[in-house]
Amino acid sequence: MQDVSGLRILQLVLVGYRKNYIVPFTPGVNIIYGDADTGKSSILRIIHYMLGGKELQLDHEITSSVQYAAMEAHINGKPYCIRRDLFNSKRDVEVFECAYDEIDEHFPKKFAPSLVQGDDQKTSLSEFLLDELNFPSVELKQSPSKDDSARARLSIRDLLKYCYLNQDAVGSRRLLDIGNYAVRVKNQEVFKYIFNLLDSQISDLQAKISEKAQEKKNLEQRLGIIGEFLSEVEYETASDIENALKQLDEQAEFQLEQLSDVNKRITSNSAEYDGFKDALDTINLKIKEYQQKSEDASRSIERFSRLKNDYLNDISKLQAIIQSEQMIGKEDLEKVSSCPICDSKLELQLVSESFSITPEDKALQEINSLRRRMRDLDHLVSDNRHHLAEYSGYLKDLRTEQETAKRYLDEELASSISPYLTQRDALVGDIAALKEKRASYTHDLKTVNQFSSLRERISKLESDVELLKKQLEELEKNGPSLDDIVGQLSDSLDAYLEKIHIKNKTNISIDPKSFLPVVRGVEYPNINSGGLRTIISIGYLAIIMRMALDQDINLPGILMIDTVGKYLGKTKDTYQDETDASEDSKEDISDPNKYKNIYEYLIDLSDDFEDSGKNCQILLVDNDVPAEISEKYKGFVVAHYSSEGANGLPVGLIDDWDEFINKKSN
Repeated sequence: MQDVSGLRILQLVLVGYRKNYIVPFTPGVNIIYGDADTGKSSILRIIHYMLGGKELQLDHEITSSVQYAAMEAHINGKPYCIRRDLFNSKRDVEVFECAYDEIDEHFPKKFAPSLVQGDDQKTSLSEFLLDELNFPSVELKQSPSKDDSARARLSIRDLLKYCYLNQDAVGSRRLLDIGNYAVRVKNQEVFKYIFNLLDSQISDLQAKISEKAQEKKNLEQRLGIIGEFLSEVEYETASDIENALKQLDEQAEFQLEQLSDVNKRITSNSAEYDGFKDALDTINLKIKEYQQKSEDASRSIERFSRLKNDYLNDISKLQAIIQSEQMIGKEDLEKVSSCPICDSKLELQLVSESFSITPEDKALQEINSLRRRMRDLDHLVSDNRHHLAEYSGYLKDLRTEQETAKRYLDEELASSISPYLTQRDALVGDIAALKEKRASYTHDLKTVNQFSSLRERISKLESDVELLKKQLEELEKNGPSLDDIVGQLSDSLDAYLEKIHIKNKTNISIDPKSFLPVVRGVEYPNINSGGLRTIISIGYLAIIMRMALDQDINLPGILMIDTVGKYLGKTKDTYQDETDASEDSKEDISDPNKYKNIYEYLIDLSDDFEDSGKNCQILLVDNDVPAEISEKYKGFVVAHYSSEGANGLPVGLIDDWDEFINKKSN
């Protein structure tokens, strides 16, 4: 029998303004690869966010194209759809107990996005996910060695640290916040929680069993009250309502076809009507044309008249200057004056001989020029007034023709189209009534589905309690020891590194205090080769997941890694300072077989889970994939992007972005 426990993602849907962008997922390994800046990493970041992550950074293509995200998943075999605002992390998260394409038929439950925002009135998304995964709710000691240590509530994000390596975390010295003492201590407690090693684990399980049993009892009482109400109001079953909705949709489709037919007959029944309509359209265009010409002529008259007044003012000023000179008298040209620069004597008479025109003559010439311009303006004003009168006459005639065409059009409409209008109005009314009835039935369906969800919740609680009781019994009888877990993980790490074929594979273990990998006797953060740290960090999360093959652990059964090839011969410049190139060279990190062996180990791991009938999902993001892997395991590729659209591949997650930008620029 297939074990459906844990989390399995079916699809990620980015609901966009132009279209929806969908990434499907399958059980086992899912590979997403392609060129840089095509949205690959965004897929894992959004999934992490949908599972309770904090604010996330998004590419411009996403922020400009997407409204919100929805993620369809199975949690312990039950379908859910999580819907969340991508741009406001503090808004409530909606969860539907159904598949994505059925959310319109169900009422959502709303959850606070974080533990901090949750309260007695509203559960947090983290609490919901932990509860649905049937994991105990615990408070972790921040200083485990102290009896009076402060405690912090376990969140789903704490567990996801052991399920998700983002691009910065792969091969990083700061894996699991190693440099932050407080967080590192909490992570060590989370490690114990994963393997049921906490001192309080038995009491936490007992509390969880009691909590679920009480919830089941409360829901049974609530179900009885709601069932009695539905019986009294004679609510139909979900099947009956769905059939009624189907019939309504068929009726609506038929009515819409009839309405379309009537509309076609209205517009095409009368050739005369079309002729009058064309004539009226032509008249309306002519009216607009002459209205524009009239406005242009009026503006010209106003502009020319204003300019003429300016000229008149200039003439008046010049005439005043001439009169002033005549009244005051001319300057004595015989007078000798001194030069203001060199103090030499100047004779004004000699200077004036250099000018052939006196100031008075110049003023008279300017006056004559202005008067000529005024006469030209008078002609222009007269011409425009003539045009304006002409246009007014045209407009008067056109408006008369417009009224006549409208009258003929109305008469033709009354005789040839009006009979259809009554029929169309009746059809529009019927369609509106069908829509209203459909909305009512849809609400009824949501109500009935909510009732069904309560019954399913009770059934799930019953099975959860039984499962928890078995876990408690097993824990009380054969509870794992820390030494056993560390020993098994050490053996798994040794086998993993043997598969990858690293050099000098000696002194391999998991440190019993920090729970971090040790290779050649060196603890993980002290390893200088970034490539070796990449191999180890991926393997560390993989071997923790492998433990679920043989025992119950508190992890959701999903592993996400971005980017597998980091430091393995394809290191970005931004990460070069975090690795020792000489150490990478000694390790022969660029050997493609190591890269290929990581993929094969993860694929073999998913096969082991499938053979055991257990749930496992591994999501891998990479810039490239070893040729042998991409060909042999091409069925695992769920998304492959090319920024240039080579070989018909989508250009990225937002696959219509280039087309949209080109249309916008044109």
